[in-house]
Amino acid sequence: MRLFGMAKQVAFVAVAAAAMIMGPSKAEAVIMADLVFVVDESGSMGGVQTNLRNNIGAFASILSAGGVDAQYALVGYGSSTVRPRLLTDLTDDATFATAAQGLLTNGGTEPGYEATMAALNGGPTNTLGISFRGGSAVKNIIILTDEPSNGDLAGANATTLDALLTAESALYNGVLRGTSTINSYSTLITNHGGFVFDLNQFNTTDQTVIDAFVQDFAQRKLEEIIQASGATPEPVTAVLGLLSLGALAGATSRRRIA
Repeated sequence: MRLFGMAKQVAFVAVAAAAMIMGPSKAEAVIMADLVFVVDESGSMGGVQTNLRNNIGAFASILSAGGVDAQYALVGYGSSTVRPRLLTDLTDDATFATAAQGLLTNGGTEPGYEATMAALNGGPTNTLGISFRGGSAVKNIIILTDEPSNGDLAGANATTLDALLTAESALYNGVLRGTSTINSYSTLITNHGGFVFDLNQFNTTDQTVIDAFVQDFAQRKLEEIIQASGATPEPVTAVLGLLSLGALAGATSRRRIA
């Protein structure tokens, strides 16, 4: 596996430059984003859960440097209780990391469609009550799983999830592994402004690989959020230009599947 060091260096320069551009005096350029991570709690996901907990701060730093005021919520699904559950409402990255210690690995049924709908306060569960900020805040749902959606309650399926994502103007992204899993979610993800990323790049103990994945993933989320906000202030445009240079220098380093 190649690590594409040059691309990483360019991207780090882009993020550093973004931090200089987006100073406290640029408050008018801040874009709000509410990100909900929907995490599979089956037995094979322990390493992914640990890496999410340990690296959410690095992810958040890239969004912040790009002028995004982001909050993070965490939904677990597929544990022995099966139904989606809220581990933390929208909060800062440090509180999110603490809440992520409560993720479980004792499940074997993964109702991902239902969990995603619950993350949007919709569908047959409709009990999570996540406190989205509304207004111009961009909704971004990110599912991490290695299994196709299964065991969903009646009323939670690809069609109803697609309609809910549309109604909520929500971005949808997946960190996925396996052909059947990708097939289960890829159309929904591409229809709602997102990309499929390789879970194998986040299910490792090699911190160099993890760092490269987090950086690439955060840059893509930054671009998506800015585009979805519908209002791109000049400082953020500059950040996008710098990130584009990183993308051009390391196109082959992209950890996306699609």
